[in-house]
Amino acid sequence: MNTRIIAVARPVGTAGEEIAQLTAARLGFRFYDYQVVQTAAQDAGVSPETVSEAVHTPSLFTRILEALARNPSMPVAAWADPVPLAANPLLTSSDYRRFIEDVIRDLADQGEAVIIGHGAPMVLRDREDTYKVLTTGSPEQRAARIASGMNVDIDMARKTVARTDSERNDYFRRFYNRAWLAAENYDLCINTDRIEAEEAASLIAEAARLH
Repeated sequence: MNTRIIAVARPVGTAGEEIAQLTAARLGFRFYDYQVVQTAAQDAGVSPETVSEAVHTPSLFTRILEALARNPSMPVAAWADPVPLAANPLLTSSDYRRFIEDVIRDLADQGEAVIIGHGAPMVLRDREDTYKVLTTGSPEQRAARIASGMNVDIDMARKTVARTDSERNDYFRRFYNRAWLAAENYDLCINTDRIEAEEAASLIAEAARLH
């Protein structure tokens, strides 16, 4: 079966957003990142008070998809720091997770998309038309990229790497009973310590075509 979806997991500081966006451009696919999904949800009126209802409300789900269609991409940065999970109960709620999973599956059904974040490789792991990618790198190189991109000191950048890795490891154990960074969960792992974004995008696009 031809690859219709590329689902990307990217620890902070691995340039995963840039790589995913470049990959989408090479393949002529639509690009969706975690910020787009969150923004679409907010635009559609999802809040901690309404998310439970939204899970069972087709009209609200439709509005989220329409918001995604209006805003298929957003500026990305190689250092992008995901929203702290511990500080946002909505993002760790079971209702919100199920709701976003439905959005991801619907985008996958439409095909020809690169989806990054929100556990897309886990959500779509059983689809034969989905190519699952992990961008990775050493903590020190990732911290250096964050320090440069965010104009923060290296100690703060190291703390960001440690915090986000810990939060997301816990998140994926809790909801998916899987190790987030385990290579067996992915079709391709790319070490961005050694591979630049353009080269990484070329590798992913070619691998996806072969798949």
